[in-house]
Amino acid sequence: MSKKVSHKTNLVDLSKYDVVFCDSVQALEWAYQNGLPESAIIKSSSPAMLWNQDPNVQNIESRWTIEELEKFRSTIPKLTIDIFNASLSVTEIDREIALTISQSVHRFQNIIYKAACLDESDFIDSRLFIYVDGETGPSGNMMNSPWDELLSQNPLFSTVSYTLKNDNWEVLTTKGVSYWRRFKVAGYETIIYRLAIKLMNIFPKRVFKKEVIMPNENELNIEIASSLALRGVRISRYQSDSLSNSEDEDIKLGINITELYKEILPIVRKRVEEWVTPSSVEVTMSIFKSYIEQQLKQFKLLVFKWEKIITKNDKTKNIVLINAPANIKGYAISYVCRKNSVPVISSQHGVTLEISKEHNNTMPITFDNSVADIMFSYNSKIVHCEEKSYFNKSKHYIVGMPLRHTRMKSSIINNKAPPIVYISSNLYHMGLSLSKKTDYGRAIDESNIVSLVLSMLPHKIRYKTYPDDNRRYSDIDPVLNIVNKAGNIELFNKKIDMRYLVFEHRILVTTCATSTLSWPVMSNKPVIFINQQQNSPLTDEAYISFSKSMFVFNDNEENFHKNLREFLSQPLSKIEALWQKKKGAREDMIRDYFSAHSSGAGVRSAKIIIQEYL
Repeated sequence: MSKKVSHKTNLVDLSKYDVVFCDSVQALEWAYQNGLPESAIIKSSSPAMLWNQDPNVQNIESRWTIEELEKFRSTIPKLTIDIFNASLSVTEIDREIALTISQSVHRFQNIIYKAACLDESDFIDSRLFIYVDGETGPSGNMMNSPWDELLSQNPLFSTVSYTLKNDNWEVLTTKGVSYWRRFKVAGYETIIYRLAIKLMNIFPKRVFKKEVIMPNENELNIEIASSLALRGVRISRYQSDSLSNSEDEDIKLGINITELYKEILPIVRKRVEEWVTPSSVEVTMSIFKSYIEQQLKQFKLLVFKWEKIITKNDKTKNIVLINAPANIKGYAISYVCRKNSVPVISSQHGVTLEISKEHNNTMPITFDNSVADIMFSYNSKIVHCEEKSYFNKSKHYIVGMPLRHTRMKSSIINNKAPPIVYISSNLYHMGLSLSKKTDYGRAIDESNIVSLVLSMLPHKIRYKTYPDDNRRYSDIDPVLNIVNKAGNIELFNKKIDMRYLVFEHRILVTTCATSTLSWPVMSNKPVIFINQQQNSPLTDEAYISFSKSMFVFNDNEENFHKNLREFLSQPLSKIEALWQKKKGAREDMIRDYFSAHSSGAGVRSAKIIIQEYL
């Protein structure tokens, strides 16, 4: 939510600042070369900045203990419900607009989190912020905290902008993955889907009596669309391009902002006052108002766009098949569809909610079933989770996992690759996340796994980084420096999804209850899961099931690193033999938490759509 600033660096005398906000080692070195005193206190959240424990570099997030973060995060669900209900009480506020407002408040917690890191002196004393610009991912520049906004009222605050030198950033790719391997994972369904979009768009819409409108994709939606195309249903893929400025000017909100503010601002203000220093309250509330107005404006722009695409048609039956709709685009599409009696159908896009304690506890506003009329789910456990959500509005069907997951089973091993792969889930957020630890705290935990376990094994190891599209920090993760120094570890930092690499290894090690876990589990190869209690842990129920069917190690247990190290030091054949003994329990676990059916999810879903919705 932080905006990019534009400052001429030669107008700021760096020598007069003794407290600086900076998250880039390179930018700080530049500042020293241009007059910044080396005695200046540097406030940062960057693991790379904090790694060497320079006394002049202070962790700006140090106030966030595990207990404080637990208190902050655990109160968010009730906050989103209160905002949702308060919004709905306002005339002309539809459900989708109330969801937009509620999730905006949910996302705004990251600004409150950052504001809570500031103290009173930051609003009255001399302060400098070094804003970093450079290569970024599809979401734009996320490398800066919003200090320029939060401290804008301090007359002694200045910002300088630094552009990174010799900069490089890559996004997710399949470069280096053979066409055969990509086909083995994607399958013929994807080819049918791509061809259907191209060929069907040649003909006018009136040729087809049934149409599926797809704003985006996921694995199961592709299989569903492929099956529907073979039944003569038109598949239309629409990109969410932005509207032009001229169209922007024609949009009217049509929402009584005064009445809306009357209902929601007291709730938000109470939240802000509870967590931030007094001098930060008004500026934080001002940022919130601007953010809400921007979100509502974006909602209306999206409604305007999708009204051109989704219309009630007596001659053609339409449905919308969407991935991850619990966002502003999904709300706008849902709004238009409801007005035109067009069903919104979504499918599960990964195993997470049913296994993650933190998703269930803190993020119900982000569940797909808050938006979709119909949900196609992999298993019964996620349905139980979603049905308990306050925002649930979906009819649920359990159809199983897409074939892309079941194709992970392969006996092929790449003898040139290390036999053990550590699939890292270490992702920094520059603020609030599902973890009860800061980015620096998570970096320390990850480095301990490398130095106290992986680097001490008698086997060759591949360290597979998380293929993040969006750049959070400008500097190289300090954990990777430890990986590079280990003689038995190969660093794999190409932005290639793990689904294309599972087949290369014999033993798969990973951590955190995220969708990444699906690929290793469905491979039928030994999976060692590290259950981090303060970072996306398993639900208590999932933990019991997983412990019986996989090798689970809790990071809060005594001798955790020693026990994990000793287990992984065994001959690989012994680990594989122990894995086979868990086969019966694992089949039950997969059926409950991953896929209720062994195959046919796309065909099964398509039949339901044809019979009941098209």
